[in-house]
Amino acid sequence: MGVLTRITKNIFRRKTRSLIIIALLTLALTMLVVLPPSINERVDTTQSAVNYLVSYNDVVTSSVTLSATEIQCEYGINWDPSMFASSDGSAIYLAKSLMNASIYNSLVSIPDVDTVIPIFEDLSTANRSYELYGVPLSNSTCFRDPTIMPTNITAGRNLQIGDTGVAVVDEMTAKNHSLSVGDSFGILDRNFTVVGIEGLTTTRGYCVTMSLNDAWYITNQTGQATKYLIFADNVENVGSVVTRIQSLDSKLQISAGTLQLNSVSGLRSQLADFTKSAQSTLDSIQSTGATEISITILAVIGTILFVMLYSVRERTKEIGTFKAMGASDAIILGQFMLEGILLCLIAVVIAIAISATVLPTLSSVLLPLPIQTGPSLSLYPNGTMYLREGGVGYGKTPILPGHETNVIAASITPESMLLAVGVALLLGALGSLYPALKAARTKPAEAMRYE
Repeated sequence: MGVLTRITKNIFRRKTRSLIIIALLTLALTMLVVLPPSINERVDTTQSAVNYLVSYNDVVTSSVTLSATEIQCEYGINWDPSMFASSDGSAIYLAKSLMNASIYNSLVSIPDVDTVIPIFEDLSTANRSYELYGVPLSNSTCFRDPTIMPTNITAGRNLQIGDTGVAVVDEMTAKNHSLSVGDSFGILDRNFTVVGIEGLTTTRGYCVTMSLNDAWYITNQTGQATKYLIFADNVENVGSVVTRIQSLDSKLQISAGTLQLNSVSGLRSQLADFTKSAQSTLDSIQSTGATEISITILAVIGTILFVMLYSVRERTKEIGTFKAMGASDAIILGQFMLEGILLCLIAVVIAIAISATVLPTLSSVLLPLPIQTGPSLSLYPNGTMYLREGGVGYGKTPILPGHETNVIAASITPESMLLAVGVALLLGALGSLYPALKAARTKPAEAMRYE
């Protein structure tokens, strides 16, 4: 009778005990299968949040201190109830009020104004999930403030002076529309060539950036702007320029670098606290995951060790009989180790099947939720910046695109399945090693006298 046949018969001969052991091993191994991908997904999400907060801090500082002569003016966002995307009001699409050419002419005629840069933004709609962002590419003024142009180009190139008929697309829009650099992208009945892909930024969300003239043409809004960037000729004249802009229209929302300078220190302090909270969550996820994996490994090894020790003691006389019939120590050792390994193999296969169904729910119970929400920069009417909602949280408002729920849906890949099987076999071997050695060293004469 072969070794595998004897192992199988022994497992089936003790059905109830084998089922209980397999159930216990399955429970432990399910955690072992679930934890690694869940930890990785949470670590990646939270690390991205940490990176985002660090980047946000840099943007807040640079956007304020970059040029104290810079002034921004725009109207507020239109809240139009007719633009609800669903009958129950669960989503709404907004529009920014436009400023016409007469405002531009008034701005450039203000004394002490050096440069006026128009920006055109058309927010997403029910039929278009991305924003249109038009920037002037006729001369080098578009480089006066680095936040005007797309940042974090991950593929292709950025927009250049004189570009027309081309666009830079954010990575989520590129993914949603299966776009790569060089592809043609139809926007409002006109085709654009994708010249660059923009990664996650702190200044724009889902956005397609193009030349201002192209944005005007496809939206039929030539001469209109949603925002003007005004540069005074020196810092001393910023206050008078702001006053003159306010006199043009009391509804204009104006912010200036000099008005925001006093708020930078407080903002950076808040962002440092947020970053510290996100880093603490990251450390907690890693330490909790490592502890749970260690406990699970010890549980599997302990279960196999106990079961196989009991099995060796129960089958001492049988071991003596085999040895008396000429079975070597190696055969006895291999038989008991293979039995422990086989129990773990059966359990890990069941565990993988279960994990594919319960992974998101179980991982949410076992591990801390990752950081998903972050600060939102807003302006008081006087132009002073503040952080809206003031904190890092764990709810449904995403800090990153693609993380819109508080359940992180990690997935079990073929690689992780193979890793789980390999770890289970290794743990089965380790757990059964001592009992198998004990069985192999049993002397036939003593075993035959064992009651």
